[in-house]
Amino acid sequence: MAIESKKRMKFRIIMIFMFFFVLFVALISRAFQLQVLSGQKLKKLATRQHTTVLQLQPERGIIYDRNGEKLAISIMADSVCADPSKVIDPAKASKQIAYILGLDSQAVYKKLSAPRNFCWLARRISPEQTAAVVKADVEGVFLVKEPKRFYPNGELAAHLLGFVGLDASGLEGLEKKYNDSLVGSPEKLEWARDAKGKKLFLRVEKTQTAKNENTNLVLTIDNRIQYLVETHLKEAVIEKGAKGGLAIVMDPKTGEILALANQIGFNPNNIQGLSPERWRNRAITDYYDPGSTFKPFLVAAALEEKVIREQDRFFCENGNYRIADRVIHEANRKRYGTLTVREILKYSSNIGSAKIAQKMGKEKFYNYIQKFGFGSKTGIDLPGESSGLVRPVRDWVKVDTSMIAFGQGISVTAIQLISAVSAIANNGVLMKPYIVRGIADQDNRLVKLYTPTVVRQVISPRVAKSVTNMLMDVVGAEDGTGKNAKIVNVAVAGKTGTSQK
Repeated sequence: MAIESKKRMKFRIIMIFMFFFVLFVALISRAFQLQVLSGQKLKKLATRQHTTVLQLQPERGIIYDRNGEKLAISIMADSVCADPSKVIDPAKASKQIAYILGLDSQAVYKKLSAPRNFCWLARRISPEQTAAVVKADVEGVFLVKEPKRFYPNGELAAHLLGFVGLDASGLEGLEKKYNDSLVGSPEKLEWARDAKGKKLFLRVEKTQTAKNENTNLVLTIDNRIQYLVETHLKEAVIEKGAKGGLAIVMDPKTGEILALANQIGFNPNNIQGLSPERWRNRAITDYYDPGSTFKPFLVAAALEEKVIREQDRFFCENGNYRIADRVIHEANRKRYGTLTVREILKYSSNIGSAKIAQKMGKEKFYNYIQKFGFGSKTGIDLPGESSGLVRPVRDWVKVDTSMIAFGQGISVTAIQLISAVSAIANNGVLMKPYIVRGIADQDNRLVKLYTPTVVRQVISPRVAKSVTNMLMDVVGAEDGTGKNAKIVNVAVAGKTGTSQK
């Protein structure tokens, strides 16, 4: 009996041992799973439960003109946040804050009474509003510093620069085109919370490489030339009672844009209430019939193809020339008899131009239209460029060749037109227009330099020089259509034209 009792006792001890052994193995396995297999996942979950992270937008790089003048910078401004769980009286607080910030009190109350620990009330407020918020000292409402984009010259070059949104991302112009180069790494505002969600302390976290990530832009624009162009363009628009105007200054030898202006302008520091029509860069987006400014390209093409000579004479039908079912007239009902090629440009004869185009033929004419860059984008480094409108030559009817000769039935952009004219001024070489001269690091050392790009040789230097001399007559001669553009002791070549949108 004693032996049997001992066996039962031994069995019980073994069973208890086995039970605790299995329990120990289970605990060790569970600990291994929690600490090793699922450790990182659970750590992240715990961190998310006990901390709140607010991502603050980074400072953007500076935009300089070619002379080092700052066109766009970032300044620090205050933004208003709130922790609704800390607001004692949401109704009273919402009225105070709404009055200071010019907001709807009901909208503010809705935010402050929500069951959460964070909300934005206003972003990048004025210094006066900051002072008022500090003075009000509302429990649960606090200020956070954020970078704000600022354009020191207001409207100057606004259509080129563009602007940014609340998230500091570029929305228009160079700010949009070069957003990846200008934007830096964001800062993180982090605070710990206790079990009830109450804020314990704040900590600002910044990535190690943030300092070197954003870069600065150096433009081809000359701030002084830009100012003069915008000033005179605005005066001209007002004087003529026009709805708007465009002006571009380009270096024909390099393709660098020295100034590009649109009227009516806008202030990128305050775009509230403005429509996209106001900030659209019409110099690259809008296209229109070029009118008589297109005639130099016709003459250049005909001379290059040797279908005419400079001294050739054309009878201009005394102001009336019928082609198919159309009758072509001269501008302002002028009447010309026989004119040389030079005189056709100087007096801007529609009929003379139509006869030159007929002599050359539509296929050759169309070929040179394409060579001068019409009908395709120039590739300028700005967003939203249009390619204009050039119908395929197979779709031209009999009258089209003559109409396009004086700039009707074809639509071009302002940037296409100045690029093509610059090809004539540059010995027949078409250059790609560009705005950004280089990209610099935070110490303003160039890390990338953009150089002039040759597109193609359109006409020979001989023909280019010949056409340039003819265009100098347009401005320099007392009876030239462009005589009002004459500058004493300066050789000016140009061409007048009446465009149709």
